[in-house]
Amino acid sequence: MGSENVSKGQLWTGRVLSGLVILFLLFDGVIKFFLDSLPPEAQAEGAKLGYPPEVMPYIGTLLIVITLLYAFPRTAVLGATLLTGYLGGAVATHVRVLNPLGSHILFPVYLGIILWAGIYLRFPKLRELTPWQK
Repeated sequence: MGSENVSKGQLWTGRVLSGLVILFLLFDGVIKFFLDSLPPEAQAEGAKLGYPPEVMPYIGTLLIVITLLYAFPRTAVLGATLLTGYLGGAVATHVRVLNPLGSHILFPVYLGIILWAGIYLRFPKLRELTPWQK
């Protein structure tokens, strides 16, 4: 899936959107290794999600690996698909603990929309598969 038949504007907009998602998710994955170093308020917020602290590095590793799959063009669609599943789990977690809708529950949905917009703009073959054809 190269960048043939993609305008410069589409390509760069897609790269910027994807880059923002990649940076955020890599940061989120790395921070899961250092939860003990966070301020007490942040630790309490993380504990509220209900995951034992000892599993957080595994979740962080999974997130980093999947995000790297998304970052490389050859595996970007696989990475986007796997990240969609990961983000769905994040939505389910926030619903389970009754977090606020707009700021917590829907945030992974917003991120998924940006994730797919970025890849949609970068890869014309992906656009051929979408249901909203001209």
